Amino acid sequence: MPPLVVTNAGPLIYLAILGRFAVLHDLFGQVYLPEAVYREVVLQGIGEPGSDETRAAVADGWLVRVAVENTTAVDALLSELDQGEAEAIVLARELGAELVLLDDGAARAKARVMNVKPTGTIGILLLARDAGMDVDLRRSLDTLIAQGFRLSRELYEQIIAE
Repeated sequence: MPPLVVTNAGPLIYLAILGRFAVLHDLFGQVYLPEAVYREVVLQGIGEPGSDETRAAVADGWLVRVAVENTTAVDALLSELDQGEAEAIVLARELGAELVLLDDGAARAKARVMNVKPTGTIGILLLARDAGMDVDLRRSLDTLIAQGFRLSRELYEQIIAE
């Protein structure tokens, strides 16, 4: 049975840029996203990568919009994180998710402190590769970096070497 997963905006956007949005469905079956992430990607991001893909996946039913219940917990995180990151972490806790998909380092660190396991776009690509899907890591990483994705040279080399 696939793990229960909540996503933030970054992985939706970056996987769309790579043309690999469907990997989320292939790996996890169903993925949950908080309302703030939906607003950011679909409503505020009209015409941007990930917007149409997210809208279609929600319509198809495998990407599921969920309102966070504990808005006080979200508010407490807003001094360190943006709304989507805060809602993703809180929603992951509320649902008992096994993974929260976040690319931002501060958000990933906060998720760990709150006992939620984070992974990001690169982690998803590695999971896809390990599941036997065809993934060109070098080309994917180069594309991400060209789109502004922050990745140290050391980590880039480590990922490629594996």
